Amino acid sequence: AALGTVCWWGLTPALDLRQHLPPDLDPAAEAPVLLVGAAEGRHLLLTAARARRGPPRTITLFVAEQRPEAVARQLLFLLLATEAPGRAGLEARAATILELLGSLRLRAATAALLTGAAARLGRWVT
Repeated sequence: AALGTVCWWGLTPALDLRQHLPPDLDPAAEAPVLLVGAAEGRHLLLTAARARRGPPRTITLFVAEQRPEAVARQLLFLLLATEAPGRAGLEARAATILELLGSLRLRAATAALLTGAAARLGRWVT
């Protein structure tokens, strides 16, 4: 009577997706990238973190997942990782992400942040 499995993290190192684009692709052209069944956003985060290295590239990422909650989780952690640094320090953001990853019970501040993020993500998707 199980509901299925949830993949919280991948089993391979994160990839900078820009490093895996075809070498003959025009650097000024948009590069479409499709991630199928990645289950979590480590590749998205690493690619975004290294975006300023090397020449600028425009990448459009498409994510295909079997379960919508996997996409929602990827968007949530991408939102938390890219939040303005003035709102919360690095340690506070890391603690929030770890709390969301592994806790059954959230602190009031984390629950409020999650509620606000859910409202923002709802506007993104719809």
